[in-house]
Formats: sequence, C-alpha cells, structure tokens
Amino acid sequence: MRKIVGFCGIVGFIAIYLVLHFYPEIPRSILGWVALFMLGIPAWLFLEWLGEVTLSSTFFQNRSRSVRIMLGVPIVILLGGVALLVISFVRHFINYAGR
Repeated sequence: MRKIVGFCGIVGFIAIYLVLHFYPEIPRSILGWVALFMLGIPAWLFLEWLGEVTLSSTFFQNRSRSVRIMLGVPIVILLGGVALLVISFVRHFINYAGR
C-alpha cells in the first residue's frame, strides 16, 4: 500500500509540474493527458540536459569571468529560444490531441 501511495504521489507531482510548465494548455481528454506525459516528460528532460551540457562545458570553465558573461548571455538567450520552441510544439500537440 505504501508503494502504491508513493507511486501515485510521484505521478501526481509530475502531472502538476507538467501542467504548470505547459500552461495554458490543460489536457481535457485521455489522449491529451497521454500526449502531455509522452511529450512533456521527454521535452522537460531534453531541456534540462541541453542546459546542463551547454552551461557546464569545459569551454565556459576555462574562460575568465568577463568572457563567460559575454558568451553566456547570448547562449542563454538562444537556449531560451530553443526552450520556447520546444514548449510551443508540446503545447500545440497537447491542444491538437486533447480537444
């Protein structure tokens, strides 16, 4: 029973996080929820991985502070653009599948 409650808690937390992340597209059908989990989780993991790989690379660590800032700001803006594109794609698909 404890494992079932724990599993439901984890699934509930992930569902709430994904709904908040891809808001205002809230799934209204089973297919929409499936799309949210099937696309939302990989998109979330991809964006986390992309940010981690890019910003923790040795390319940035071997530079001075001012060079890291000058290079990091445009790269973070570019990563934000990539994130918006991925989130937009997932929102569009949830909207298409879930309504």
